[in-house]
Amino acid sequence: MRPDDISVLNTLRDVLGFHNARQRVIAENVANANTPGYTPSDISQSQFERVLAGQARNAAGLRVTDARHFGGADAGVSGQLRPERTPDSETTANGNSVVIEEQMVRANENRMRFESALSLYQKSLNLIRLASRPPGG
Repeated sequence: MRPDDISVLNTLRDVLGFHNARQRVIAENVANANTPGYTPSDISQSQFERVLAGQARNAAGLRVTDARHFGGADAGVSGQLRPERTPDSETTANGNSVVIEEQMVRANENRMRFESALSLYQKSLNLIRLASRPPGG
């Protein structure tokens, strides 16, 4: 059995992909904090949950064989997530609506969730390694 065959590891890998994609979006927001007219984006947890639920329905092992097909087993979660414009609480005179403090809170929350998922993934792998050892070894 390969680690890809274990649904818990697949789900945790998808969670890590979501948080990785979200961190990239938050970093882009911070990088554009002084860009006139820039509106920050974010990837919502509910969007991730919808994509994950769609993958669960498609768990029959369907594969994408044509670029015009909808995502099957080959389409990862992070490839299906799309950032949505989410203005922060303030807009400056130049039209920029990035509030650095709000973005830092999002980044920190996202980092903590990523680290929690990573820890669960590592512990799951350690349990599999422990279970695969011969008795007394």
